[in-house]
Amino acid sequence: MSETPASPPPGPERQELLNTIGSWVLSVLRTEPGWDRMVVDLKFQGGRVHLRVREQRGQEVVPGTAGPIKEDSAVIPAVEQLRENVHVPGRGTWFTATVVILAEGWPEPTHRIGGTYDLDGEPRQWGTEGPFTAQDVLAHLERFPRTRARIPAWAAELAQQDGVELPALAPGAEQPADPEGVVHPLVRAAVDRFASAPDNKAMIEVIRQCMAGSLLLDVTASDLVEGRGGETVGPESTLRVQTLREPDGTRSLAAYTSAAEAQAMFDRHHPDGGKPVLLRESAVKVLKMLADDPQHDHLVIDPARQGCRISRPQVEWAMRAPRNDAVKTAMLENNMSQLLAGLLAPDAMLLLGARVQDGRAVPVYAKPQEEGAAPDTLMLFTSAPEIAALDTTLEVRSAPARQALRFALDAGARRISINARPPVATLTADQLRDLLALVETEPGRAGAAGGGTEQGPAGS
Repeated sequence: MSETPASPPPGPERQELLNTIGSWVLSVLRTEPGWDRMVVDLKFQGGRVHLRVREQRGQEVVPGTAGPIKEDSAVIPAVEQLRENVHVPGRGTWFTATVVILAEGWPEPTHRIGGTYDLDGEPRQWGTEGPFTAQDVLAHLERFPRTRARIPAWAAELAQQDGVELPALAPGAEQPADPEGVVHPLVRAAVDRFASAPDNKAMIEVIRQCMAGSLLLDVTASDLVEGRGGETVGPESTLRVQTLREPDGTRSLAAYTSAAEAQAMFDRHHPDGGKPVLLRESAVKVLKMLADDPQHDHLVIDPARQGCRISRPQVEWAMRAPRNDAVKTAMLENNMSQLLAGLLAPDAMLLLGARVQDGRAVPVYAKPQEEGAAPDTLMLFTSAPEIAALDTTLEVRSAPARQALRFALDAGARRISINARPPVATLTADQLRDLLALVETEPGRAGAAGGGTEQGPAGS
C-alpha cells in the first residue's frame, strides 16, 4: 500500500462531489438488492476516466463493471473536480480514487458515501486499458506538479525507462501538511483507507505513518500546572490521558489527527458544551505510551467516526524493533542535513529486510529499472513497519547505521534506498563513501545482513 499524503478531511464541497459520483453510480448500475458495500475505483489514463466496480455482500466480494466512462457522461466533471479538490500544491493529487457506498436497511436502504485517495500507488490494470505508462505519469504531473521527493519511485522508473523527463517543483513549493488544523494528514489518510477497506495491509500503513509526526491527546481530566518557563505541562502537573471503555470491556488510549476530531468525541461525552484540553505529542511517543502501560489494550485513532483501532500486540511489534526516528522525520520534512545527521549519529540504527535462502539471510534489493539487469540498489529501512509495508514475509534485521552503510558498499551496491514507500531517500555509493569519510573511525565490517540483530518476521 502506498503512502497517501492526502489533504484534510472532506469539507462540504468534497462531500458534495462524492455524493454526485455515488448517486451517478447508483443510477447507472443494475445490481441485485442486498449488497452491503459498493466500491468504485477511478483513475485517469490515456486521456480517459476509467472505472472499476466491486460489490461486497457479507464476506464475499463480487467483481463488476471495469472500463472507461463515456466521454460525454454527466459524471466526468465531478470526477475532474474531485481530483482538483484533493490537490495539495507540491504534494499532488490522487492517481486512484475510491468512492465507497454503504447500504443499510434493505429493501429500502439508506446510503452513506465516502472516499479515499491514493496519491502514490501505481494505478493497476482493471480491464483492457493496458498498464499505466510514462506518458500517463507525465500528463498527471504536468497538470498537478509535485516536488521531487513526492514523485513515487515507480513513476520515476517508468519515466526513465521511456526517456521521459518529469517536471518537478522546488522543495520549498510544498504546502504545509496541516493547512486546516490536521496535525498528521498522512495518518488521517491512512485511517480513512483502513475504514473503507480494513485489512492487515491497511493497518500496517496506519502504524507506518505513526512512526513520524504528531498526534493529539485529550488531557482534559489532567491537573495541569504551568512550568517556570511557560510550558503548558510543567513538572508538577498530573497528566491524565483520555481512555475509552470498549464494548468488549477492554480499554483504548484515544489519539486524534485534528482538533476537530477530538472535539467531536468530546461533544459525545459533554452535551453541555465546552472544549477539550489537547496536548500535541510525537506519534511515536503515543505508541510507546501504550506499549509501556498495561492498562491500555488498544490505540484508537479518531474514534468519533470510522477510525482505526490498533491492538497492543501490533503496537509492541512496531516498538520492540530498533528504529531511526530522526531519519524518518528528516525525509518527511525534506531536511537533508537532518537526514545525514541521523545516519551518522553514533547510536543510529538502520534495518534490513531479508529473505532466508538455504539458511542464509539475503537482504532485499530494489527492482532494477532495466529488464534483465542485476539489482544494484540495497533497501534499508527506518522501522519494522516500513519493511512490512513492502512485504510482511521479510525477516527484520538491524545493525548500526554506519555498519549498514559500509555493508552496502562492501556488497557492491551502486546506491541505497531508505524505505520502500514515500517519503524515500536515495544515496549513491559515492555519497556513502563521502559520508563514512566524515566518521573519525571506520565502523566494523561485520556483515549487516548476517551479523545484525534478528527481529523476526516483518508482519508479526
